[in-house]
Amino acid sequence: MHWFRIMYKWAVAIPFVTVLPLIMGCNKLLDAGTPDGKVVTSEVYKSDSLAQAAVIGIYFKMMESFGPFNGYMSRYPGLSCDDLAAGNTVVATDQPFLSNTLPSSNKEVRYIWANTYLYIYQCNDLIEGLTGKNSITPALHDQLLGEAYFLRAFSYFYLVNLYGEVPLVLSTDYTKSANMPRTAVTDVYNQIVDDLQNAQNLLKVAYVTTPEFPNARVRVNRLAVRALQARIYLYLGQWANAAAAASEVIQSGVYQLETDLLQTFRYNSMETILQFMPVLETYNTAEGGWFVPINPNGRPALTLSDSLLKYIEPGDKRKTNWVRTVTVSSKQYNSPFKYKLNTATPREEYNMVLRLAEQYCIRAEARAMLDQLPDAVNDLNTIRKRAGLPDLTNITTQTQAMAAVEQERRMELFAEWGHRWFDLKRWPARSATHPNDKRIDEIMSAYRPTYWKTTAAFWPIPSDEITRNPALVQNEGYN
Repeated sequence: MHWFRIMYKWAVAIPFVTVLPLIMGCNKLLDAGTPDGKVVTSEVYKSDSLAQAAVIGIYFKMMESFGPFNGYMSRYPGLSCDDLAAGNTVVATDQPFLSNTLPSSNKEVRYIWANTYLYIYQCNDLIEGLTGKNSITPALHDQLLGEAYFLRAFSYFYLVNLYGEVPLVLSTDYTKSANMPRTAVTDVYNQIVDDLQNAQNLLKVAYVTTPEFPNARVRVNRLAVRALQARIYLYLGQWANAAAAASEVIQSGVYQLETDLLQTFRYNSMETILQFMPVLETYNTAEGGWFVPINPNGRPALTLSDSLLKYIEPGDKRKTNWVRTVTVSSKQYNSPFKYKLNTATPREEYNMVLRLAEQYCIRAEARAMLDQLPDAVNDLNTIRKRAGLPDLTNITTQTQAMAAVEQERRMELFAEWGHRWFDLKRWPARSATHPNDKRIDEIMSAYRPTYWKTTAAFWPIPSDEITRNPALVQNEGYN
């Protein structure tokens, strides 16, 4: 099962020797490093196949190495909170995240920033080309443009949650973006909402597939847009909108929770709303490469935190199916095991981006905040039933419901896409003695009392970026 085959099928009208450089980003058609104006030629938007190859190139770029959307969101935000921990030996690059002492020169922080803006540049280029004069077949035009809007919104979601205010770059004109200041978080979210609305209006429910991959869900469809909208509305506190978007996905009939937890993260999982297909020659997923030792009895480099493990309920099948337990030199290690494969063979695990279980969690939280407590509990119990746990009962207050939401989100979404880190940053503190604090301050001040500072909730703006663009102002708490 090879990525280039599906790439070829999606761009059948032009020779493979032409498609390959487009996908690989080896010429200026997808080179965001050139500062002088637009780099995608107008010829791209005279050809269905070239335009499609340009969109495919974004997916490829995201997966061609470990990076922002291939593993980094599962690793580094997880290390920043009480989700992940190190094995006996702490990797030097992990230490600043484990101690919440990131310098503004941190290479991983800069890599995430720079590459995410590269994806945004590519999306901007496509949006400009597809909204301008072009010769693309109307149906294909809508699909490609919808994907570009989604991927731009997706990229900004992670930037704004990692760094706070970020420059809102919406064009390929380098002269406009080179000295652009940071944009208010509210304005960035407004753009995300607008982009997703545009994508929703353009895309269909049907996935783009090929005869070789008839069930592939590796390109954005309308329901993937609705799934991300549900998350965005939840983060914005728009509870009714969040519940409605999640309900549309849940009730679509397209997806179902896998009763076998071992099937959840496979390429043909029925829970999949969106996956990114692997392209690396040596790995299926970055998570598999990082979390699963080559030696079946080997010590993992990264483990689940003791804080998480102690809250796993007895009989939770997620413990037996998604946690790898091994004893090395009389010490027990528990590490993420949602992905089982450390190598590229067989090609059976794709990068799970959006899945149905999250939508139940989103709707449960939205319903809890709307004081629709029985419905919220029903959604949580749907997740718990799949995990082999008894139904929740006697939840009569919003506070109790939200505590249950936090528990299920933590158990269901650990070591995935930074969910725990982002959740703690958006939830208010539970303690009445700290009513203006966030949940992250409650948790992290107890979990890492030596290191934690409130300002660590946002990562630093990379110092190199501030040097290039003096209009950028550093986050509080960093030099």
